[in-house]
Amino acid sequence: MSSAPRDEADMTQLTLSEDSVQPEPLSDEALGALQRWMLSIACVHFDLELGPDVECMYPPLGISKEEKDNIAFSSFPDTHVFSDGDLVFSWRVREVPLDASNASPPASSKPAPPRRSPSVRESMTRSVSWLRRSRNEAVVDASPRLHSRSTSYLYGYTYFLQRRDASRRRGYFQKSLVILSHLPYVGLFHQVIARLGPAFFEHGMVVLESFVHDVIRWPSPEPGLTLSVSVLGTLLHASLPHGLEAQNGDGMQSGTSASLPILASVPSTPLIQVFYELLPDLWRLWECMLTAEPILIVGRDPRTTSDAVWHLVDLIRPVPVAGDFRPFFHIHDYDFRAFVTRATPPTGVVLGATNPFFLQTCATWPHIVQLGRGDKPAHQGRDTPTARIVSSSKRRVNKDTTLLKQLLQWRDSPSQLEHANAVLRRYFSDLTERFLAPLHQHMATLIPASFDLTSPAEVPPIKSFHRETFLQWLKSHPGPLRMRQRSLSPASVLRHSLYSDFLQSPNFAVWLQGRVEAAQYEQRQRRIAALAMGDVVTFGRTRSDIESIDLYLRLREELRALETALQAPRAAPGPGARWRASMEPSGTGMSLIESRAMIAQRTRLAAQMERLLQTMPPDLRVGLP
Repeated sequence: MSSAPRDEADMTQLTLSEDSVQPEPLSDEALGALQRWMLSIACVHFDLELGPDVECMYPPLGISKEEKDNIAFSSFPDTHVFSDGDLVFSWRVREVPLDASNASPPASSKPAPPRRSPSVRESMTRSVSWLRRSRNEAVVDASPRLHSRSTSYLYGYTYFLQRRDASRRRGYFQKSLVILSHLPYVGLFHQVIARLGPAFFEHGMVVLESFVHDVIRWPSPEPGLTLSVSVLGTLLHASLPHGLEAQNGDGMQSGTSASLPILASVPSTPLIQVFYELLPDLWRLWECMLTAEPILIVGRDPRTTSDAVWHLVDLIRPVPVAGDFRPFFHIHDYDFRAFVTRATPPTGVVLGATNPFFLQTCATWPHIVQLGRGDKPAHQGRDTPTARIVSSSKRRVNKDTTLLKQLLQWRDSPSQLEHANAVLRRYFSDLTERFLAPLHQHMATLIPASFDLTSPAEVPPIKSFHRETFLQWLKSHPGPLRMRQRSLSPASVLRHSLYSDFLQSPNFAVWLQGRVEAAQYEQRQRRIAALAMGDVVTFGRTRSDIESIDLYLRLREELRALETALQAPRAAPGPGARWRASMEPSGTGMSLIESRAMIAQRTRLAAQMERLLQTMPPDLRVGLP
């Protein structure tokens, strides 16, 4: 966040008009390359009739009315944060396809004159009026309804600019620039929009056109790789996550050095700073995230709340967050009713909000977090909210008091901040791995152990996971996770309770599905390795002709499967079918590492077939394909 005022000369390009130079439309090929990383860039302004409104989008994107409203309202802070300054934050909203919408034509990249929209205007009026009334029902009644149950989401990475301007009726210039993407790369896109926003507000649409062509030239976003990308003349280095694996490091890098890349999935604001006053409560929040408990987070500005939500999602990696999480949520979101008006909140939902109205409406939620300023008490004024957590549950895991004392000393030392943040993130990554250790061990007993040349052609199935069987197994295999020591309940009871809650959560269901898929892949790789590395010459000389033919046919079957996989076209990285400029397959869709590994396997299997063939009698070889 910055509060430095700009020169009047800087304001010359801040307002788009009908006479603005419009960028050239992108070809399908260029649009496809862009969509690997992002969908569009939206400019949102504050209209006195409409409230926040999408002024233009480049390139144009076919969005519904609900999406347009959600983008507009999500891109403006819900509270007063400063008079002059800028703010970078992020949000996540549900997709509402046009066929599930009340209908709206695709938003244009060309600025349009203000259009009256009664539903949005009434929503804005009611959002102000709730401050004048004590009846919460008025806001609930005014909130929009959503008819889409889509499980796909749009991510918005926002640069908001505000400064005093006496020539405007509101007395302020307010506008946001938003990168819309299907990728949850908060660390990377925060750095990008922080550079793009100021340049756009100084030089106008030409900056967007230049940036879009930069992104078109970016390499494909291959998971697990560290890439170099150009942003308006600056080279940024970013490390992309590999699936749900944790990205280790302090997460505070600007990415201008190749040796210290941006951690793409981690907010650049340190975890230790976001939860400055609440460090002792991180262990309880870790449990709540693990077991998919609903959490409301309320902070003073969207940057604070969005970073807090992203950090909590990151805290339990590689466990997936199966519930809905919203880094910045407001009363105009079309999912407001689904989250707030229910007798009990949805399982696993995590909301980040700045409007104090949520503290009243969500007072019955089991876990409510109020964030402070994230710095020393001496720097906090009278209006600073008191940081606290109101929770209906008690912590079950052991809190590392030695680490906590060290962190409390480090957090106020600028020279120790990066180190402290890296230590804290590494600790919770290890804590999650310690929690998962018994589950990994038990899963290993359900997977066939080994393969060799004599293994049957049909791969034995993975045994089913049974909750009660695991909990019984846990009694004799407790794992390395330490439970709370000063508790009325013994460690075994606390452990059983924690794992039981996790097994009943949607997080576990998604985690188990991923583990089964990974186990099936590992099975196939072990089977191929056994065929590719086994001593087929000795096998052919010591086994019967029928056994040799059977092995030869298995080698041929695996070889053909690899060739099919290498040649099969797959969709290139990018968003879902709804957004794609073209659904034509591009290449194989696999990474260079995967492709090279499969080519090496194919070569070894072909060599094995030839070796085995040489051990067979000549008359037997003739009949083999």
